[in-house]
Amino acid sequence: MTTLAKFKAMLRGEDWMVLDTETTGLEHGEIVQIAIVHRLGDVLLNTLVKPKEPIPPSATAIHGITDDMVIDAFTWQDVRNTVFDILYGRNIVIYNAVYDRKMMHQSGERWGMPKTDWKEIASFWCAMEAFAECYGGYSEYRQSYRWQKLSTAAHYYRIQQKDAHTALDDAETTRQLCLAMASE
Repeated sequence: MTTLAKFKAMLRGEDWMVLDTETTGLEHGEIVQIAIVHRLGDVLLNTLVKPKEPIPPSATAIHGITDDMVIDAFTWQDVRNTVFDILYGRNIVIYNAVYDRKMMHQSGERWGMPKTDWKEIASFWCAMEAFAECYGGYSEYRQSYRWQKLSTAAHYYRIQQKDAHTALDDAETTRQLCLAMASE
């Protein structure tokens, strides 16, 4: 069974949700916003997160989140247990699962928290990898399908993005993408 077929089979079940984050950067970043949306569209979590380090202007240019916006926000130390409780034992879809899990780990590290093995907490599914197979464009060099941006996936399925690069909107866009892929 292909990655896409496994992904679609999971989506046809009733126990999945979508997670998305916005961060301070790609490599050594930490979370500044996190959203979790149930497959039916209920918002389970949507919060800004105060990072340990200032938000670089290059990150603000992408998602619009500033240090002033997170000054009174919860830290990852405050939010982590809520995230843990929501995700525990569930199927979690993330558009770029490896990246967002990495940011969850790095946010904990920045605050000196014990490591959480998120893969033991929940089953993670990468919508970006599944969509890449659906979209096509196999790379012989990488021996995989070429990854596409979430905006490309949204355009492919005619999904309107309201406010791209906010965790809540990207989670909702990913949820709608999942529903579209599952119905094919």
